[in-house]
Parts: sequence; structure tokens; C-alpha cells
Amino acid sequence: MVPPDLFGKMVRVRVNGLLVDKDGLLMVRLESPVTGGMIWMPPGGGVRFGEPLIHTLEREMQEETGIDVAPGPLWYLHEVIHPEVHAIEFYFLCEKKGGALRTGSDPEYPEEEQIIRDVAFLTFDRLDREDVHPVHLRRGFARDHGNYLAGVDMAFPKVI
Repeated sequence: MVPPDLFGKMVRVRVNGLLVDKDGLLMVRLESPVTGGMIWMPPGGGVRFGEPLIHTLEREMQEETGIDVAPGPLWYLHEVIHPEVHAIEFYFLCEKKGGALRTGSDPEYPEEEQIIRDVAFLTFDRLDREDVHPVHLRRGFARDHGNYLAGVDMAFPKVI
């Protein structure tokens, strides 16, 4: 669970990347610092003081997945509120610039306590599962991405 000295009892600003390859969304499988259970979620992490959101996104994508990205439009805003965690999350659509997919690490945790277990492109039909977070991605992302590719005018960012 959340170490109180790391993220507890404060509002945390996070940035996450939405990177699509064919019909798959890049996801990180990790031990949730909120629930302790294993979940899949888009790669991302905390904004450092003075660090622009897009720089955080580039850094976090590289740290967790080995992929270099070009940040695109802001798609989603998500607020997480649990007894020990309050986070505001920004989700940006990304394009791959380079790098090679690998299971990365989270520098906020020591090597022996890493929470990231795997990275993979989950096909859109595999997103509709209980361990995918945030919940909107389970059904909403494939629809939103399809509309985006079709040129449907959508209001972004969406609050999810």
C-alpha cells in the first residue's frame, strides 16, 4: 500500500501516456500503491516541482517502458481519491519517437521494492477487464480512439 512518507496525505499531480500501436494500448502491470492489488494502467507518474507536464510524460514513459514519445493532445482528466491518496491525473495521447519496449522501473521505489511487473500493448478487446484502470479505459478508450481516427469532433479533455 501507500507508504505515508511517499504519497500519503497530499495531493499528487500525475501524468500518463496513451500510446497506441495498431489496436493495442500501451499498459503497465503493477502492484497498485493504492489497493496493493495487481492492475494494468497507462504508464505515468508524478510531476516534479518546476517540471512541465509534457516533460514529466516523456520522462515517465522512458523510465517505465523504454519508449520515447512525442506528447500529443490532452485526452482525459481523472481524480483519484482514497483514504491515503489524492491524485489528479492528466492523460495525453502520444506518438512513438523511438526506443525499445522493456519493463522499466519506478525510481521512487528501491530496487527490491519495485511495483512494475510488466509492460505490454493490450488489444482494445482485452481492455474490458476488472484489473484495467482507470475504469473509463475499459470501454471508453476504444470508442474515443475510433472516433478520433474517424475525425469525429469530440470535446477533450474528458473528465473520467
